Amino acid sequence: MSKGANKSKVWSIIGFFAIVTLGFLYHDLFHWTNEATLIGLMAPVNESVWEHLKLGLWAVISFSVIEYLVIRESVNNYFFAKAFGVLVICFTVLAVYYTYTAFLKRNIILLDISSYILGVFLCQLACYKIYQWENSKILNRIGMIVLAASVLLFAFFSFYPPETGLFRDQQLIPME
Repeated sequence: MSKGANKSKVWSIIGFFAIVTLGFLYHDLFHWTNEATLIGLMAPVNESVWEHLKLGLWAVISFSVIEYLVIRESVNNYFFAKAFGVLVICFTVLAVYYTYTAFLKRNIILLDISSYILGVFLCQLACYKIYQWENSKILNRIGMIVLAASVLLFAFFSFYPPETGLFRDQQLIPME
């Protein structure tokens, strides 16, 4: 294993624990800050499934600020890997949530938490694998665009959520 691969492996493992921890911290950050609008862009403002997807996005971005400074010379396709990783977390959480609630007709917090942890694990695994690909400026630009678009979409829908199930506050509407 090359020095760069070993470094990215270590940071992928560190990232798993950091992103899980940051996600847990971000969960209640909006309420801890007396519902500060700026924090509402990064932390869930209600108990909708959509708002909880922010946890993965912002935990990955927050960790990536430090990680990038340390491993940027040791890996390829950094921004593409992170964008792909964020999408992996989101799709994992959505797939698990909508699959089990379709059968159980209710949500179970332990399964919700587990889906986030699984998503972060898969995110970090995907990032580590993408770091090994041949470097591509195009992929990195795509990654930057996806990350920027994700930030903008989450910000927009925090203030203007559509009237659909994905955006509905689950505390207000119990599952039958």
